[in-house]
This record gives sequence, C-alpha cells and structure tokens, in this order.
Amino acid sequence: MLTRTEGIVLRTLKYGEADLIATYLTSDRGIIKAFAKSPRKTKSRFGSSLEPLTHAKISLWGKEQASLPKITQSDIINSFHHIRDDFQDFVSVSKLIEIVISLIPESIPNKRLFSFLLNILHTIGSSEQGSKDALHLITRIRLLAAIGYAPRLKGCGKCGRESLNFYPDAGTTLCGKCAGIPAGEGKPFIRIHDNTIRFYSHSIEWPVHISNRLKPRREILTELSALLDRHLTYLLSKKLMSSEFLAGTGR
Repeated sequence: MLTRTEGIVLRTLKYGEADLIATYLTSDRGIIKAFAKSPRKTKSRFGSSLEPLTHAKISLWGKEQASLPKITQSDIINSFHHIRDDFQDFVSVSKLIEIVISLIPESIPNKRLFSFLLNILHTIGSSEQGSKDALHLITRIRLLAAIGYAPRLKGCGKCGRESLNFYPDAGTTLCGKCAGIPAGEGKPFIRIHDNTIRFYSHSIEWPVHISNRLKPRREILTELSALLDRHLTYLLSKKLMSSEFLAGTGR
C-alpha cells in the first residue's frame, strides 16, 4: 500500500552499511519511523532529503499499520540548511526535537504540532538577529506550552497565592504553605524573580514571529534557561543530550 504525506525529519539512525531509519513528524500521522534503502551510497537528492530538519513530501510503501514502512520517494520542500549550518540555531532546534521525541507518543496525528514546529523552523531560519538567545528560549517555552508540559510560574499552583519559589518536582511555583515543607527539612526549589515571570508570560502569550520585540536582560535568560533545564530533567528523568553537549563545549 502506497501512502503520501508531508514530514519533517527529526533524526536519522544508520542501519547496515548504507541504509537509514528516519524519524519524521508528519502532518497527518504524527511521529513515525521509516526505512530508507541505500541513501548513504551516493550524494543523491534522495539522501539530501533525509537530512535532519528537512521538510519534504514523502511516499511510503507498507501495510497501513506497518511499524517501519519503506520510503520510496522524498521531495524536498525546504531543507532548512541555514539552521543546520549555524551552531547555536542547530543546538537550540535539537533541544526542541529531543523534547518532541521524548514527550510525544508515536503514530498519533497532531496537525497543530506539525504546523507549530514548521512555523518555528521558518522563524528561526529567517531571523536576522545578531543574537538569538531570547528567540531560542522562547521557542522552547512555546513548544512546552503547545504540548501541555510548560511549567507554571504565575502564582502558587495549588492556591494561587504569589510565589517566587519554583519546585521542579511539582512543575509549578508553590507558596510555603502549599509546598508542605516539614520543619528542619529542605525541599529543592529555584528562586526566581518577577521580571523573569513577566518575560515568561509574554513568551507564551505573544506570537512567535513577533517575539523578537522582547528584549530581556542576560540574567533573565540565564535564570529561565536553568529553570527549564531543571524542569525537563525532572520530566524526562535525564538531562537533554543537546544541553549536555552544549555544556561540554563551554558555550
């Protein structure tokens, strides 16, 4: 059975001497894996269409419920090679890809997520900002909000009282009463600032394509980035590989 769809290549895995297994986020089938025969033998357009982040029209051959259909055709719509060629852009988008693969089950259609990720790739690829640190952080926040895993920073997550203490194990800020900390015991939390919460709220509320109007101070970006890393480490029970890689480069 031959089926056609659009997909964004999330990652590829070498298989044998010349084959690949590609993981896609598709427009109508959600996350799927597909088998590509011999794309590593020659520098063909077919092989180029399997580069990470490439948006392509793909044809798949296999039974309807096959776990690994074969890619028979792949036509590039947008390669997003500019993102792959920029170190900071590629590491930032790699974090988004890790989050999607780790938190979204396979084979569940999600057109909104597909459109959302495609919009983010276009926004990052077309941005001419000298520094994209704020944009990269905003896209991570927006992705978590879109898939329902964004931390709550505005008010205590239980009673709504004002609080600046974020608890990674709860995914929210908690006031002292609701945190339920026994006397003499310490429960790990992150102290955040009002300006960080305001920036976070704007990041979720403002459309991604105009988010370059937000000009947060460096300390806000540092504080919020560390908070998101702790939040994701708790959710995934491990650190993002892209975060560990970036830390290893000293950047």
